[in-house]
Amino acid sequence: MKAANFEHHEPTSVSKAVSLLESLEEPTILSGGQSLVPMLRFRLARPDTVVDINGIDELDYLHEEGGYLKIGALARHADVEDSELIEERYGSFADTVPLVADPQIRNRGTIVGSVAQADPKGDWGSVLIAHDGEVVATGPDGERTVPIDELFLLPYDTSLDEDELITEARVPIPVEREGSAYHKLKRKTGDYAMAGVAARLIFDDDGRIEDAGIGMTAVDITNVRASDAEERLGGERPDPELFAEAGELAAEQSNPESDEHGDASYKERMVEVLTQRALGDAAERAGVIKRRVSP
Repeated sequence: MKAANFEHHEPTSVSKAVSLLESLEEPTILSGGQSLVPMLRFRLARPDTVVDINGIDELDYLHEEGGYLKIGALARHADVEDSELIEERYGSFADTVPLVADPQIRNRGTIVGSVAQADPKGDWGSVLIAHDGEVVATGPDGERTVPIDELFLLPYDTSLDEDELITEARVPIPVEREGSAYHKLKRKTGDYAMAGVAARLIFDDDGRIEDAGIGMTAVDITNVRASDAEERLGGERPDPELFAEAGELAAEQSNPESDEHGDASYKERMVEVLTQRALGDAAERAGVIKRRVSP
């Protein structure tokens, strides 16, 4: 099936893109097309106008600057996959990218586009939650930063204004004694998550957990934070019993739905297990334990 007819705009700068978004009625933004192109083909989406931002070269970057890892709106999944910086310093990002779809989609799809899509089964929202990330939204009044916890409202719905686009996602640069990881349960290679958990741990000089971040995928109406588990970990030394307790708290805070792939209680159990594994890997990568703590 072919897409229904629509007007196609190709701005070459962020300012021109924002002007278009301001002047057009209900425009749809196209970056990688990971979700939008299939929706157009099957006419699940029938926009009158599409603003294609792929010609805005200034949005194509992935680097550390000013205390952040900054991911431009046109940085592809493949850019993360090929990055030595990511491989060396950002364990959760390195874990996540090979789990996203297949190589063809990773060559075109973007991290920022995935976050803007606000699909609760999307992986990157949980990773940004674990890292206390934020996005930069650009609109007619300039730029503003939106903490990731304030971005997701409902499935496929964000707190962005209609004339804003996300130009950047960013997370703080890792400090000493910090580690992170992502674990995901899926039916088959390249599939969406049945459940996923991203974890980040920062330890103090005494080996106690100074800060913890845990984001969950596909177990609520949006990507959500396991705040009760994060709070339980604070000030404690890492051990299997502590991580098991954190897993139980994360499962209690999740809210999965039963479907053809498993009932809610099964997914809650998976959250419990995945949380323990992610925390174990994060602690190991921070250098405070020698072996992964897993159930």
